[in-house]
Amino acid sequence: MRLARIDKALEDCETHLNNTGAWNTEIERLLTYSVLVIVYAELEQAIEAIVQEKYTSIETPAIRKFVESGRDAGPRSIRSSELANFLDRFGDEYKSDFHTKIGENPTAETFYNNLITNRHDTSHSSGSNATFTEVKRFYEEGHVILDFFRESLLTLDPEDGV
Repeated sequence: MRLARIDKALEDCETHLNNTGAWNTEIERLLTYSVLVIVYAELEQAIEAIVQEKYTSIETPAIRKFVESGRDAGPRSIRSSELANFLDRFGDEYKSDFHTKIGENPTAETFYNNLITNRHDTSHSSGSNATFTEVKRFYEEGHVILDFFRESLLTLDPEDGV
């Protein structure tokens, strides 16, 4: 699942780096930090929207109201392991489906988690060592984790054995 704000930020930063020749400078590092923060924020919002879509699909009003009252109890973080743990709350088959999808593309999981780790290092530590080019590649290959999460949460019907 590609996200427009991230795509635009990557495009604008890359254009700036090319036009100014600012590759391998402090400017590249600062732009990379900015992109990591945007990526994290957008991923977080996309995950919340997917979870909200699941909650609103519940047809029994009382159950929907109960579930929505605790919806802040979504994934604790957006690392793939936390997404899997969240899916497990709906049933083991949800988590298993997610793990199967990830197992078919382990590089996507690694790159997705690299985005999360590098944003954390940027916000809570001494900064990230990732280059702009690396962050762009992490996103381009890792964004499918959102698709896997969405598919596992919204399209799996355990009663059908799917």
